[in-house]
Amino acid sequence: MKKLLSLMVVCILVLSLAACGGQQTPPPASNDTEKPAEETPETPEVTRDPVDLVMGTGSSGGTYFALGGAMSNAWNSFLKDEQITVTAQASGASVENINLINAGEMDLGMAMNNVAANAFAGTGAFNAPVTNVSSIGVVYNEVYQIVANAKTGAKNVEDLKGLTMAVGPAGSGTVGLTEKVLAAAGLDIDKDIKRQSDSFGDAATKMQDGHIDAAANVLAVPASSIIEMATVMNIAYVDISDEILATIQASEPYFVRKVIPAGTYKDQAEDINTITCKAALYCRADLDEETVYQITKAMYETNAEVAAAHATGKEIQLEGALEGITTPIHPGAARYYQEKGIEVPDNK
Repeated sequence: MKKLLSLMVVCILVLSLAACGGQQTPPPASNDTEKPAEETPETPEVTRDPVDLVMGTGSSGGTYFALGGAMSNAWNSFLKDEQITVTAQASGASVENINLINAGEMDLGMAMNNVAANAFAGTGAFNAPVTNVSSIGVVYNEVYQIVANAKTGAKNVEDLKGLTMAVGPAGSGTVGLTEKVLAAAGLDIDKDIKRQSDSFGDAATKMQDGHIDAAANVLAVPASSIIEMATVMNIAYVDISDEILATIQASEPYFVRKVIPAGTYKDQAEDINTITCKAALYCRADLDEETVYQITKAMYETNAEVAAAHATGKEIQLEGALEGITTPIHPGAARYYQEKGIEVPDNK
């Protein structure tokens, strides 16, 4: 009986092993060839659409006009890879530039900082505050310079009474400043002089031809139009007194004393006591940040090239770039200054 049971157990074990062997799953085939890694697709290069900008300068014979041309030429070379081009355009200068920028008819423009301050306040030559203008930075020091035919005997502002005088190009900050200077001396621009509105170049020509007696200029020193006059005629250099400066500073502290050293111009035997403010670059507030960043970068990193074409270019410096700027600074310009470690005031 025990033998029979043992035999049955053995048979059952044999049948079980046979069944299991028939159902065995073959091992997976080895794969000696590695599957190639998937390539990461290259990120397409992001390109900007070409940007064409117009920059307002000033009238012929003025610093803005010549300097603006030098600036745009240098910038266009510097910004070639960014596909940004800037075209310099003659204009009536400060006031007109601010108005055209605000209207969206111009992208960039130079202006006196006191004119910009008036524009944001809606005073002076502006009937209402501007809303689409931002500051980029200081370009150079503006210097107010009055010259007269030496035959007039004019030495001080008060001596201009009764003379025919070019007060500055229409639409310029020169006109507004001349009005302030005359008023501080007790003179009315419409009653006490015979006012003419000429470009700086035209005023120089009229002085030489004897058609006007005096001319007001807001230009860099030395000014080409004054050099031209001094070369062919005897001219007098008119001083701005401390009293006149103090009167102007009471309402517009942007103006400070400037002394033009003797010998700067032909036959200039003595220092000229005058006043100065800042010329700055402004732009449309709605220009995109990257464009204004690149313009600001070009402005301060091409100064050597600009100076090679126009002497005033040497004044375009990062040091003092925001000195005298009291109006809102464009975020693109602010970004550049911050990269350079320059504190940007919160003047929004």
